[in-house]
Amino acid sequence: MPLPSLRADGTLPPGAHQATLNEALAAYPAYNQQRQILNDSLQRVVEEVQRLDPTITIYVDGSYVTRKAEPNDVDLLLVTLTFTEEEIKRYLAQVCPVELVSLDITVESQLPSVIFDLFTESRRGQQKGIIQVQS
Repeated sequence: MPLPSLRADGTLPPGAHQATLNEALAAYPAYNQQRQILNDSLQRVVEEVQRLDPTITIYVDGSYVTRKAEPNDVDLLLVTLTFTEEEIKRYLAQVCPVELVSLDITVESQLPSVIFDLFTESRRGQQKGIIQVQS
């Protein structure tokens, strides 16, 4: 199922919108060098996280999932009871260190959480959507 269209403010409608990695990449195509770098990093890290533990829930957020032409990075929220944030970052630093420069990774053990609330609210306090990556 394709992701919904962006709202007038450039964000996804509220909710955690499910999409495969390929659908997410298609929704935010690499039409410039920065988007290409972010797409490559997102693809590699999602693949590695899923290889590490396919039960980890992956949410994608930040300016990456907006209309912004050159987002700074991709924000990822990983939900897992198995690994700590430090363990995941250490693993990713070994298997794909270059890609980590383009990502801001947070790990939570459960939802709801304060971080999830931050992911689903704009800096102006408005509700916005995020992407939940499906295998």
